Amino acid sequence: MNMKQFLKQAFLRASVYFTVCAALYSLLMAVVNVTEEEVLLSAEQLLLIFVFALLAGLGQSILRLPRVSGVIRYLAHYGILAMGFYACFLLPAGMSATQIFIGLVLYTLLYLLIMGTIALFRARFRANAEKEAPYESQFKKK
Repeated sequence: MNMKQFLKQAFLRASVYFTVCAALYSLLMAVVNVTEEEVLLSAEQLLLIFVFALLAGLGQSILRLPRVSGVIRYLAHYGILAMGFYACFLLPAGMSATQIFIGLVLYTLLYLLIMGTIALFRARFRANAEKEAPYESQFKKK
């Protein structure tokens, strides 16, 4: 994969992540602010969601690189997403250091739960795909 394809995939994923994150954030604000008739998102909040989406798209593109070791890919993916979560959601919220630490611990647990589930499904899918591989004769008569 060349750099142009890598960046194209990263921006494509970032646009999807931005749409989903902005919709979820809007829904969350509408639920939290039930008493208000209008719930407005500030430009700063949308910009932070956009930055997080770019980082998430970059992390997902790194996770999909076939030539890099699996451990390095997952560590880079985790690090990029953790940095984005911290910089775009926890830090602007004006939390204390203890609250930020708890937020990062909860993020880590959620990341491990989601990525562990994905790894389990991939392992089961690969095991089933190997069982269903068509038989190829190794001893052909000529």
